[in-house]
Amino acid sequence: MTPGRAIRSYCLHCVGGSSQDVKACDANDPKYHVCPFHPYRLGRGRPSVKTIRKFCLQCMGNSAQMVMDCETTDCLCHPYRMGRNPAYEGKETNLKKKEPMGGFSGKFGRSPQAPGPTPTRS
Repeated sequence: MTPGRAIRSYCLHCVGGSSQDVKACDANDPKYHVCPFHPYRLGRGRPSVKTIRKFCLQCMGNSAQMVMDCETTDCLCHPYRMGRNPAYEGKETNLKKKEPMGGFSGKFGRSPQAPGPTPTRS
């Protein structure tokens, strides 16, 4: 499940399963708590897992430790509660994988391992 689908499903669960009630949801009213899911409740947009993290922090009284220790595994937000997508667990981005290109001398120097120019035959 993607973060967007998790949010949409959570919103449906929150209002009792009716899409019309999700559409009519007024959780953006400052008289009540402002729900970070409100802009994504209709399944539109591409929410970040950080949005779910913010929601979980609100749910747990802004205690990061309580979010970490949350045992409510039947909550649709639970896998994303730490602000990370479990689908990418154990995978690194290309930026993190790249090794430094050591051995260059200066800005345009050659690496000592790089072969020299190919000789031409006369």
